[in-house]
Amino acid sequence: MSINIKNFTISELKVLLQDFDFDEKSMKTIKNKIKKLKILEEMQRIMPDFEAMKQQEIGQKKKLSIIDEMQRIMPDFEAMKQQENDYKQKIQNKNIQLEEQIKSYSKEDVNNYLDQKQPDIKGVIRFDGDSNRIMIKYHLDDIMKYYKGKFIRIYYRDEEGKTLIFVYPIKNRLILLIRSAIYKGVHLLEKETDSDQELQRKLLHAYKIEILIAENVFNKNLLENEKRLDDIDKYIKEKQKKQLVKSIDLKTNKKNKGAYFNFINKIPQINLQRYQIGNNLEQHLELSRKAQCFIYALQMSKQYTNQEIQAILIQVQSNLQLFSLTQIKNIKHIGPMCIHVYQESNKQVRLMNIKGDINDLRQQQKDVVHISLYREHYFIYDTNVEVSNFWLNNFQKYKTYQKYLDNTNIVQVRETQNNICVTTGKSQNDSITVIRMMHELNMFEEIKDYNEFNYKENSKQVISAPDNAQDYCSETKEFIEKENHFDKILYADTEAFTIDNEGKFIKHKCYLCVWADGDIIKSSRDVNGLVRYIDKCYIDERPAAKKNNLPDKQVLIYMHNLSYDCQFILKEQYQIEDMIQNNGKVLQFSFSIYNKQGLKIQFVFRDSYIMISKKLSELPEMFLSIEEQKTIQKEIMCYNYYTEERYVNNIGNIEEASKFISNHTKQDFISVLKKSDCLLQDNCFDMQKYALFYCKQDVIVLQKCVQKFAQLLKENMDMNLFNYISISSLALSYQLKKQCFNKVYKVNGLLRQFLQQFVIGGRCMTAYNKKQILRFKKILDFDAVSLYPSAQYRTYYPAGKLYTLTPELIQHYNVKENLFQITEKSSSKDQNTLYLEVKLFKGNDFIVRGFPLLSQKVDGVRQFTNNIDKENRYFVDTIGLQELVLRQNYKYEIISGVYTKERDYTIQGVIKYMFEERVKCKKQKNPLQEIYKLMLNSSYGKTIEGDRNETVEIYEDLSQLYKKYDQINSIQQYGNKFCVKLEKECCEQTGYHHVGIQILSMSKRIMNEVMVLADDLGLKIYYQDTDSMQIQEDDLKILSENFKEKYNRELIGEQMGQFHSDFKSKVGKVLYGEDGIYISKKVYCVKLCVEKIVKKDEKEVKKEVKKDDEKEVKQICYDFHIRMKGITSECITQKADKLYKGDVIKLYEDLAKGKPIEFDLCNAKVFMKKQDDYSYMNLSEFKRTLQF
Repeated sequence: MSINIKNFTISELKVLLQDFDFDEKSMKTIKNKIKKLKILEEMQRIMPDFEAMKQQEIGQKKKLSIIDEMQRIMPDFEAMKQQENDYKQKIQNKNIQLEEQIKSYSKEDVNNYLDQKQPDIKGVIRFDGDSNRIMIKYHLDDIMKYYKGKFIRIYYRDEEGKTLIFVYPIKNRLILLIRSAIYKGVHLLEKETDSDQELQRKLLHAYKIEILIAENVFNKNLLENEKRLDDIDKYIKEKQKKQLVKSIDLKTNKKNKGAYFNFINKIPQINLQRYQIGNNLEQHLELSRKAQCFIYALQMSKQYTNQEIQAILIQVQSNLQLFSLTQIKNIKHIGPMCIHVYQESNKQVRLMNIKGDINDLRQQQKDVVHISLYREHYFIYDTNVEVSNFWLNNFQKYKTYQKYLDNTNIVQVRETQNNICVTTGKSQNDSITVIRMMHELNMFEEIKDYNEFNYKENSKQVISAPDNAQDYCSETKEFIEKENHFDKILYADTEAFTIDNEGKFIKHKCYLCVWADGDIIKSSRDVNGLVRYIDKCYIDERPAAKKNNLPDKQVLIYMHNLSYDCQFILKEQYQIEDMIQNNGKVLQFSFSIYNKQGLKIQFVFRDSYIMISKKLSELPEMFLSIEEQKTIQKEIMCYNYYTEERYVNNIGNIEEASKFISNHTKQDFISVLKKSDCLLQDNCFDMQKYALFYCKQDVIVLQKCVQKFAQLLKENMDMNLFNYISISSLALSYQLKKQCFNKVYKVNGLLRQFLQQFVIGGRCMTAYNKKQILRFKKILDFDAVSLYPSAQYRTYYPAGKLYTLTPELIQHYNVKENLFQITEKSSSKDQNTLYLEVKLFKGNDFIVRGFPLLSQKVDGVRQFTNNIDKENRYFVDTIGLQELVLRQNYKYEIISGVYTKERDYTIQGVIKYMFEERVKCKKQKNPLQEIYKLMLNSSYGKTIEGDRNETVEIYEDLSQLYKKYDQINSIQQYGNKFCVKLEKECCEQTGYHHVGIQILSMSKRIMNEVMVLADDLGLKIYYQDTDSMQIQEDDLKILSENFKEKYNRELIGEQMGQFHSDFKSKVGKVLYGEDGIYISKKVYCVKLCVEKIVKKDEKEVKKEVKKDDEKEVKQICYDFHIRMKGITSECITQKADKLYKGDVIKLYEDLAKGKPIEFDLCNAKVFMKKQDDYSYMNLSEFKRTLQF
């Protein structure tokens, strides 16, 4: 009987065994088939969980269970694979034997023979588009590593649809041949030379190349057979439909880490709590919650203080579930240590020295901490555990005898008729041996289900001042600016389809990329054209001899809003080398290519918006002259009119396109079409030409403005713009250059984390946190002039090292009079600057304020309040504590703190110079004033920079993340790549937090001086937003006079430290606000009374003010100052037009009464949403309902 069992299931095979008689060989074949299918079923069952584990969708316990199952299955799976490989080797050997025979065959005979054999394809490496030559190099090393000794097929399809197959054995020679073909144009083949040039052209410019790894191909010569390529295509597609399982050798691929131990001790006679293992679930979980196992082991060693352990936790920025040995080596505060690592592979314990050689340290009589690592669990290494090997090995046999249970040091047992006689000894067992043996002897019970512990949350506790603050300080290095290392600087932009041909929204699809290289402006359908252009610029250059892998050429490409444009770049076949992100925004990333000479060219894409945070349409007014601005056309683009079909047809209808234009008329559109020479007959326009014109204009604007920025910066400040990613890093570097930080120390570790608790932003609230409704009163937006630069100008930078407050100093500063001996002036009697942890108390003289000074977080939102929270632990610097005492009469008690002894007032002169230069340049209409403005407003931001505990890495294969799965925060896919955010394993971040705290506190003092004085005078302030307050116009004169009397300086003005009215309107000059509705933080509306110059016959005129001539007159009209967090002004205005006849005040009145109102953000303007794969897509609706 002949049966083909290839496609039989397990149940069908079992039926065969039951119902039919087979010979021994057939029986063995069927049984082997059943075994293989069972293994494959096990693999298919576990793989979804394995994939979910990589995506971080399951808990730690489940992860460990999956790993155990993989370990159980892998031996059988590997054996099955080996059996298959042996069989294939056998077939291959037969093929090799035939090789001599086929030498006499004709080419046609060989092709016919191969037609009968289906190649066993093991993998596919695909190169699409223009990245062929660029990307093959990245895979050469992988090909050599993973497929050495096997065969390779280069499957090629050119633009004309023709195909070729090359068959070669993978050897070093092949790698060299491919490199030659890619870099030097040398043909791959040795014998056939007639088609060398043609083949070279096709290989370097192919539309698609796929490298197929095959094992049963024996012929080593070039074979052309177009007939059977369709079959191979079909085979490939079928192969790719199946989910490929890449096996991972868990034993060799594991990374030595410590984690939660998911077993409890079933033997009550042995107490393992010292090793964080409980005797029951409740006890075990309680032990595990105390600390991660490595930290728990350190605590058990008794050689680290609580503060030292706290410092270790701060430096380690990972999720604290797992500590790798590499991570432990990098921890600054870890002393000499020996890790006893049990290796599953050879059943042996390996010693790993951390921070020095153990024998040398013993000779020096230094304490060495010994830690064990078994099954990813760290615990203290003891050498005197009183449990004998004999007792463990014979527990099951003698556990019914109480005499045996009572003594774990038994080393021998002699059985009698009804009892046993035991011999005891002094056990010298070590902890790792005891725990290993108990696990192997099934003395532990596995915990099936548990919730993963979030040690990171537990580690974010309140931190007191470190005992040795000076040890966490480091000197500021001398500022030396780098030379410009970019060989070219380009400016680019993209255009994309947002809808399909049926009018449905799609993920944005790039159809045009334009770039400027000096006076050269080029375009392409995608970013690959830009890469080809740069490649061509260096086509004949060869790499310099160097030992490192640094690029030979670097090209910087600016794009305005890179977070959007990057979606079209990241999906291409470029290996992203690094990516810098902040709050979800892509700031910069890079990749490299190699030209045909092997020259390495690095492309660095950078977001210009991070440097100049203005719309592209606003840049010309900032940086270009009036004459240059006249050459810039209006930004009019009907994005949602462009579809792929219309673009290809290239004829756009002006009437239809005008429906997709906002903020401009049809006539405006026609005017731009005429100037761009895109207007056609019959009310039509050239869509391709106009898109190119529009995109070119954006690129030219970006190029001119950034170049102007760079020129002004170099000429006036001698700084290189292209060395900095953000405006805040540029501003900080300028202060470093001006020696503002020469005497200032950086802080790190525990001290930096302690100071991080002081960082609280500006106050933003309604008076008393209650709704405020003001009708028929004149309101002003009283704004501080350059608040943060004013704070820097008025204060100093704390200099020198920081020291821990001694008990004597704490007692000294607990006296209020001593605290107030410290002032910001250089003549201050006490030059110290304090950073204090305090308790606060209210006395009978406590003053309740409408805008209180204390704050606390409620449901994750910071609120300023007159109440003291339950914990009553506040972190305030000198100025902050003085303000609490001075403005609200708080009493205080200092718990701990740090201080500096010196001051540096250099910053005052630098800020004064920048401010005055800006005022001068503004009067001269010099664009340099914009640079000063940007830098002044950003100069303090870097000093209070938060934790950078994430890195972004790009992967093409997620299985490479197996060792890092515990560090994964998120995974986003774009094309065939994955952007993975990983927690840093170890981070020693430094900063100038004590400087930033000083600036923040002084800025609050500037605001308090005005607002508290107004409160004391009984003048009402209705709303504050950091640097501004809403106050009645009638009260301003009283406030100004009393301010001058109290502080001996003018309140109103345009200088630093002064205030001015700052309501703005596009309609005209704002005179005052008339009505105000203040609902909550960032939710308010003020009706503005605006003076507008209009023609006499304009209908919306309410009241004539002054006649100038016959054509124009100044009139009073109304506008609205609108704020509603999460809702655009256009959306609010549209809703008011629909429901309230345009009266926005009435809309806010209803919100103030608690009425829910629904807003659709897509009604007023195009709303794009970023997808998980970095792509963008327009939304048809995006509704939010607000109720207060």
